[in-house]
Amino acid sequence: MKNIWKMIEKSKTTYLALISIVLVFIMPILFNLFHLGRTNRIIWLFFIINLLFAGFIGWFTRKYELSFYNLVIFPVIFVISVFIKYGRYGYFLAGIYLVLSILIYFLFQDEGK
Repeated sequence: MKNIWKMIEKSKTTYLALISIVLVFIMPILFNLFHLGRTNRIIWLFFIINLLFAGFIGWFTRKYELSFYNLVIFPVIFVISVFIKYGRYGYFLAGIYLVLSILIYFLFQDEGK
């Protein structure tokens, strides 16, 4: 078990995937447990928290010079959750998350390169 955790610690991509899974699958369950309604989930989780995380992914990927495909991890996991549970508007949100990640990725591009 320690060897598995050491492998996970070395991979920043794994961190992004784990945080994405928590935001996409665990956070909506927590919103329901605390009796926060659908409107609160959509506004706070889908628009505010997830948009901030999408921007963070773009910055994080650029800062640590990760592969460009890391920008796709969160939107793909979100699309999977939308396919399983939520409405069609989720597909558009996944596109918005991807575009925001890409914009932030290029915004923090070094001028010297």
